[in-house]
Amino acid sequence: MVTLSQTDLLHALQKLQLNAEVQSETNQIYLIFKAGEREFPLFIRILGEGELLQLLTFIPCSVKPAQVSDISRFLHMLNKELDVPGFCVDEATATVFYRLILSAPQKVVADETFEAFINTSQVVCKTFSPAIEAISAGAMSLEDVLKKAQEAKG
Repeated sequence: MVTLSQTDLLHALQKLQLNAEVQSETNQIYLIFKAGEREFPLFIRILGEGELLQLLTFIPCSVKPAQVSDISRFLHMLNKELDVPGFCVDEATATVFYRLILSAPQKVVADETFEAFINTSQVVCKTFSPAIEAISAGAMSLEDVLKKAQEAKG
């Protein structure tokens, strides 16, 4: 079991061979995972009275103002299909992120659950970031991405 404390969370991440540290500005646990040349910042923090654990992974892109509608629709469609939804767009900061919240009423999370949610964050972000980045930059429209997805299905 992982107790919801920074020390125990850092230790659990070390056991998963992830290099994490506490970011002094935000007092959150911070790490970066990579997919090719792209870096995905992942922030972990304890919320509420220590009964919630938030994992927030940023997609390495900036949303152009003209693309907000398309990226919002795309993220909504992804969330509808994902077993563990959590994609969001913040229009004020032009960022896209994947947010998971783990409920831990006893202030502990099973090791397997913690590892599964870390892995889910990594897999989901790596899988969908190319399309998210393309739509956010205006390199592809939502319709283009959907057409390519249909073609890939055969």
